[in-house]
Amino acid sequence: MKIFDHTNPRHMEILREEYAYVKDIVEEFNTTYSADRLWGTMTPDERKSALYTAKAPNPEEYLSVRWDDIPADLQDLIDLSDYERATANQTGRSLYRGTKYAMTQDPNANRFVMTFLKNLDKAAIEDLTVAEMSNLNVKLWKFVKRNEPKINVDPNKTNLTADDYKAWQGRGGWQGD
Repeated sequence: MKIFDHTNPRHMEILREEYAYVKDIVEEFNTTYSADRLWGTMTPDERKSALYTAKAPNPEEYLSVRWDDIPADLQDLIDLSDYERATANQTGRSLYRGTKYAMTQDPNANRFVMTFLKNLDKAAIEDLTVAEMSNLNVKLWKFVKRNEPKINVDPNKTNLTADDYKAWQGRGGWQGD
């Protein structure tokens, strides 16, 4: 049984589509994730931390060099994804938008975020990494939830009136034969 036939026009059309699809994926990956770009956006403290984590013999030597100038065996030990800015990552952007929304809705949330940034020695939430933004988002929503006014709900009572119920009864659904 022959799975792929290069003389079949339909098979060649599918192959061209798949090739274009893979080419787009590779191009997107190359534009969104670049180790050189990530290394360039890292602060000296973040670079030092990454180099110490990788147990570089002389970390200060590599603080001001480009990513490609760092030896390959050392590059393999450094996980740059931990230092990716939240605004450069799809998940991070989603968390960023949620945090910005909370900051605009509640002044207490805004103060909470500013205190969080101060504790991390960051100037703005755009400087946070994906992991830091995730941590902030979890803590912020717990803070917001904890500070919401408590509403006592009695499960045996409803705030629907008889008129509401009658209006609801006549809407859609099967009305009988």
